Amino acid sequence: MSVLPRARKLRRTIATIAAVLALAGGTALGAATTATAVGTAPTATSANGATAHPAQQFIARTSTSKPSLTTSCNPRMWIGDQAPYGWQGWITAGWVQQYWNQCTDHVGVYWWWNQDFINRVGGTASLKVGSPYGPLLAIANVNTSYSQWYYEPSQWTHGTPSPDAWRAGAEINFSNCTQWATLHWYGGQDWDGDRGGCNNPFAPYPNGTQP
Repeated sequence: MSVLPRARKLRRTIATIAAVLALAGGTALGAATTATAVGTAPTATSANGATAHPAQQFIARTSTSKPSLTTSCNPRMWIGDQAPYGWQGWITAGWVQQYWNQCTDHVGVYWWWNQDFINRVGGTASLKVGSPYGPLLAIANVNTSYSQWYYEPSQWTHGTPSPDAWRAGAEINFSNCTQWATLHWYGGQDWDGDRGGCNNPFAPYPNGTQP
C-alpha cells in the first residue's frame, strides 16, 4: 500500500473515532444534566435567555396536620409567579418566589441570583417571608456563594394569620427596598400580584399599603 492510501485510511479512522467520542460525550452530558435536574425546581428559558420561574400552582390548604414521616409528599409546591428584582434600574439582581413545603407545612421563599449581577455587582439578599394579616415577618440574609437559595422560617406553620395569605420577598444589599412576590391566599387563589418599593418592611396588602 502506498503512503497516500495509508494516509487517507488513517484520516478516515481518526474521523470515525472522533465522531464516536463526540456522540458518547453528548450522551453523557445529557444524562448528567438530567440527573442534576432531579429534585430541583422545574425551570424553563424565557425569550431573553433568563431562567424562568417554576410553574404556578394554586394551593388549597385542606388540613392543619403534617404528613407523617412514612407518608410521601412533594416537599415544595410553587406558589404564584416570579418577581424580578431590578437593581438601581439597570440590572436584574435575581428572582423571588413563594413556595409551600407540604412536609413541614411551612411557607418559604425561593431566590435565585442573576449570574450577570453576581459578576458585576454581587452582595447580599435579605430573603423575607411575611403576611400582612398579622403582620408576620421573618428574614434571612444570604450571599452569592450559591446561585439559588431556599429560606423556610420554622417559627410559623402556614395558617398562623387569618386570613391565611402570604408573600415572599427579597431586599438587595440592605437597600431598604423590597420586591414582594404574589400575595397568595391558601384557600386557593392569588389575591394580588407582585409589589415592589422602599420603606415597605412588611408584606403589603392587595392595595399596596403597609399593615
